[in-house]
Amino acid sequence: MPAGTPAVRLARLALSVATALLIAGFSGLDEMSRAWQEVPGQGEPAIRVVHGIVDAGPLDVYVDGAVALIGIVFADTSGDLSLRPGEHQFAVVPTGENLDDAIAQGNIELGGEARYYTTLLGTSESASVGLFEIDDRPLDAGRARFRVIGGVIDAGEIVPIFAGSDALSEPLQFGDASEYASIDAGLYDFDILGVVSGGSLLSLPQTELAEGTTTDIVLVGQVGEGSLQALTVLNSVEVARVLGRTAKIQEGSCAAPGDIIADLGIVNEGQGQIVGAPQTAQVQQGYGVAAIPFASLIGSVHTVTVANDAAAGGDVVACGGIGGALTDTGALVIALGDLAGGAPGGIAVLAPALEDPETTGVSIFVTASNTATNRAATPEAME
Repeated sequence: MPAGTPAVRLARLALSVATALLIAGFSGLDEMSRAWQEVPGQGEPAIRVVHGIVDAGPLDVYVDGAVALIGIVFADTSGDLSLRPGEHQFAVVPTGENLDDAIAQGNIELGGEARYYTTLLGTSESASVGLFEIDDRPLDAGRARFRVIGGVIDAGEIVPIFAGSDALSEPLQFGDASEYASIDAGLYDFDILGVVSGGSLLSLPQTELAEGTTTDIVLVGQVGEGSLQALTVLNSVEVARVLGRTAKIQEGSCAAPGDIIADLGIVNEGQGQIVGAPQTAQVQQGYGVAAIPFASLIGSVHTVTVANDAAAGGDVVACGGIGGALTDTGALVIALGDLAGGAPGGIAVLAPALEDPETTGVSIFVTASNTATNRAATPEAME
C-alpha cells in the first residue's frame, strides 16, 4: 500500500455498560423471533464475530434479543451468521449471565449482500463493538489482500508499517481500519509504531499473507498492561486464474533450469480487432516487472522462459539466456527459442524499470512458430 493511504473510519459502536437497553422488553427472549441463521441465505448479509477483549472470559452474543453465539472465547472467530439487511440490536454478555449484565450493547446496520467482521474490542470495563465490511472479491493468482484494524484502547494513534519501510496508512485511532491492500502472497515483517513515541509498540515478524486470502490483522490488548497483541483473521476468496501462457525468470540455463525467481505474468495474443494484411502470424506478448536488479540478472546465468498453462500441460515453449550486447539505451534484447534448438520463436527485452531502477522490466514477444493459433484479418479490417 502506498505511503499516505488514508485510513477508513468504519462504523463503530461506542457501547457502554451503562447504556440503557434500546428497545423495551429486549430481555424477553421467548417473545422475540430469531433474526439470524448459521448458513447464509442467498442475497443476505452475514457477520463473523471476533472476540478481541483480552481480559474477558467466554462471551455470549445476542442479536435482536435471541442468543446467536454461546461461549466464544478470546482470539476466536465465529462462522458466518446470516442476518436480514437493516438495523439489528446487538449485545455482548459474559457467558451464563443475562442481558442486564451486558458489557456492550447497541445497534448495527447491515446492507446488501456484504459480509462483516463484528469485532469485540477494548476491555471488560470499556467494551466496544466494531463493524468492518470484508472485501471478499476474487484475487489474481499469486496475490493476497490485507488490512490492519486498531483495537488498542490505550495506544493513542498508531501507524502500521512494513519493518524498516514506509507507513501503510495514515495513523489509526481505536476502532479505525486501514484500507485493504492487494500484495504478492508471501511472508512479511510488520511493525506497529506509536505516533507520539515514534517507537515500535509491537513487531509481527514473518506474517503470512497467503494466496487467495483476505487477512485482517486486528490489534487488541493494552500497551500499559503489556497485553498488546495481534489477532490474524483469515477469509478465503476465489482466485481468478487467467488462462494463457506465462513467462518467468529462472536461475540457470535453458538446458539446466534452476529455481524460478520471478513471475512475469501472462503472455497472450492481443484481444483487439485484427487489422492489416490477412493470414499474418500472430504474436503473443506480455510485460512484467521482476523485483530483481538488472545487474543481478546479467551477473550470473539466468533465463527467460515461456510455458503453456497447466491445463495445456505446462510445457516450456520458448526459452532464452539473459545475455548479449546492450542497446544504445542500455536495454538487453535476447532471443527466445524452442528447447529443440530450432529457429528463434520470439524475443524478450530487459531493462531497469523506470519507476524503480532496482527492479527489471521485461517485455516478451513470442512469434508464429511458437504460438498456438494464427488468426486471419477480418474482411472489415481490409477495407
